[in-house]
Amino acid sequence: MNEHLFLLINAAPGLNGIPLLLSLFLARYAGYLVPLLMAVIWMREGTEGRRDLLQMLYAMAISMLIAHLVRLSFPHPRPFVLHLGQQYLAHGPSSSLPSSHTTFVWSIAGAAFFTRRLAIFGFPLLTLGLLVGWSRVYLGVHFPFDIAAALPVSIAGAFLAWKCRTWSDLRISSRVLRIYDSAVRV
Repeated sequence: MNEHLFLLINAAPGLNGIPLLLSLFLARYAGYLVPLLMAVIWMREGTEGRRDLLQMLYAMAISMLIAHLVRLSFPHPRPFVLHLGQQYLAHGPSSSLPSSHTTFVWSIAGAAFFTRRLAIFGFPLLTLGLLVGWSRVYLGVHFPFDIAAALPVSIAGAFLAWKCRTWSDLRISSRVLRIYDSAVRV
């Protein structure tokens, strides 16, 4: 089923022009919009908003660690390694399950839902993650299940970060915010 879905989504031979450029942008660079958005929010928010942003970063770090452990435990070849479909994005033959790019975006989206101030960004970030994941299947470097697997990994990371919030606030966030406040006053 995974291979069948991949072949339905994967781009046809001869992809070029705007569809190729848009897909490459989504696959390679759209994820960079997330840290840019977070930096803008950091500059505009006060201490509580910054705590929420740090919480989102913790969720991303935990999710990426979980994703790495899944890739080590369940190595899964990429479509081009199996000579399936068309590949339009250069990529090494590393394990593909779950998608790191999608996990990155969705973990921050999931963590946004656990905040009061930044929950409004949750659905737009989920949409961005879906576009990133779709483009990576379309360009031939992931299977659809690689993208789908990023969702539970991201939710787990966001949930674990939320459960550890009190500890992380006391141990890490307070220190980071003190250092930032000191640096800004100088």
